[in-house]
Amino acid sequence: MFDKMTVEEISQRLEQVIQKSDAMKKEGEVATYLPCLSQIDPNGFATSIATTSGKVVESGDCDIKFSIQSISKVIDFMIALEDVGAETVFSKINTECTRYPYNSVRAIDDRVANPFINAGALTVCSLLKGRTVDERFQRVADKIKQLSGADEIRTQKEFHFVTDINRSLVYYLRGVGLIDSNVNVEEVLDLYVRICFIELNATEMAHMAGVLANGGRSLENNKQIIDEEIVKMGVSLMATCGMYESSGKFLMETGFPAKSGVSGGIMAVVPGKCGICTYSPRLDEEGNSLRGNIILSDLSKEFKLHMFV
Repeated sequence: MFDKMTVEEISQRLEQVIQKSDAMKKEGEVATYLPCLSQIDPNGFATSIATTSGKVVESGDCDIKFSIQSISKVIDFMIALEDVGAETVFSKINTECTRYPYNSVRAIDDRVANPFINAGALTVCSLLKGRTVDERFQRVADKIKQLSGADEIRTQKEFHFVTDINRSLVYYLRGVGLIDSNVNVEEVLDLYVRICFIELNATEMAHMAGVLANGGRSLENNKQIIDEEIVKMGVSLMATCGMYESSGKFLMETGFPAKSGVSGGIMAVVPGKCGICTYSPRLDEEGNSLRGNIILSDLSKEFKLHMFV
């Protein structure tokens, strides 16, 4: 569809969808358990679409930088697959959605339920290669820079903030053998938190999603950035696990994969067509952007993006 439309036509229809969501822009609550998130403008808003053919459409304040939070887990997971292979990753992490909250210890059995809850992401971070935390972080930052097209990668100043729950999870994971006994779990925790506080704007995140929609190939020169098989695994799990407990409902309504973050961002991938990012910090009960959910559902209808019809 997008190939037959001009940027102006896409933009006009995007604005119509956004106007329909205006009634909900004051609904939902900003995450307050992280000090830096409680200080952001609750009414900040941006949406960007990056098509696989290179078109970019923006609405709202697409210059706003926000921490990517759990959206980073998609990239962590893909790098772990590159580093140690699928067999090792899936010996520790399962591929199933869970009815438990994203930070729950109950989602850990003989394996962690999936790589996109906190326990799964901590396990993933324990597998990333590098001699030091700084080296491992830089590898992830470089990959995100390459995927997003960002001029630079920076982190929020308060990235050092760690919740007690995450610290307890990482020690528990080592205690039950899902993180190797010789791994320094404080370094794993440090790495995980640093990556979560990498900042992008909506257009950069839409570009990253667009690369994934393009099978891991650059939107500029079609060069392979991430192996297509690894992209397939990551995007498939975004479809089934990316929106926490409401992943099934979201997939039914939109028909495409997405990953949310508690700062208010949602990164959506429409395979073969486009990447989309919405940013609106007010969250629903599951910790997903409330207005972002509505906009993505309406965009699916407006542009006929549902993969199953």
